[in-house]
Amino acid sequence: MGSSFYYLSLVVQGGRGGEGLVSFNHSPRKVKGGPDGGNGGSGGDVFIRADEECNTLEHLHSKHYLKASRGASGGRNKRHGKKGKDLIVSIPIGTNIYTKEKKQIGDLIKKGEEIKIVQGGEGGRGNINFVTSTNQAPRIATSGKAGEKRMIELEYSPLVDISVIGPPNTGKSSLIAHITSCKVKVRDYPFTTKRAHPWTYVNDYKSLTFLDTPPSVPENLEDIKILSKRAKILLVVLDGSKDDPWKGFEPIFRELEEVFSKDPEKSIVIVINKIDRRKGPELKTVEYPVFPISVKMDKGINLLKAFIFKEF
Repeated sequence: MGSSFYYLSLVVQGGRGGEGLVSFNHSPRKVKGGPDGGNGGSGGDVFIRADEECNTLEHLHSKHYLKASRGASGGRNKRHGKKGKDLIVSIPIGTNIYTKEKKQIGDLIKKGEEIKIVQGGEGGRGNINFVTSTNQAPRIATSGKAGEKRMIELEYSPLVDISVIGPPNTGKSSLIAHITSCKVKVRDYPFTTKRAHPWTYVNDYKSLTFLDTPPSVPENLEDIKILSKRAKILLVVLDGSKDDPWKGFEPIFRELEEVFSKDPEKSIVIVINKIDRRKGPELKTVEYPVFPISVKMDKGINLLKAFIFKEF
């Protein structure tokens, strides 16, 4: 797996355990004091925690290897070293965690939910552990053990109801803003939406979250597949001012359709925007519900909203 804002590979390792100590009690009252070297502390563990402040995995791109802190060495007077500090890796809510063999470790979908990924190594044993009837003054201690190490893959699929996809400059963001009454930065040029943005519609009866995905072009295809995994509706927005709104986009749509249509609980809806500027031939027939609309002229959107909300 490569890496993007929404998926990446990472190596994590628990901290090494601290060293055991060889030491003898030489206080004035105990001239021939016995061994008193303490054990090393265990290494820190690595946890992954769902954090509502994160909305991509971008902050981990430069951190391909993460390791928890080492345990402290044992001390004199039978003092054990402190445990190494745990490492908490923050990820977005809705992130799946896999092994490199694609086996799921966890799916963090609640704020603050966390899972231990690797454990720190055991601390070394001080010489107080090696006293025997025949060896009252052992001069041996052991080193701390290395922490567990594993490669993991993170995949962020946000908790959304409707994933809105489409080629550049079809009006996806404008449509979402119109439906949800959210303020969205929209410009009349391609690739305005560089990253996915969730927008929530709330009324007295329900709350729905729309995901404004990056433009549906080949380089964004894998991201969009992941981003749309949890959505119940795949809302495809096309430019109706073009003679053939599907031109150049159909191969991408077929790949997304293949992934999305495997789940009978999911639906695909086609929206033809900018219908007020249409002068081309009649729109071709497809097997999914089609809604000709104009966000600019506020035409057809109420029918689309009614259809979408009926699905939930």
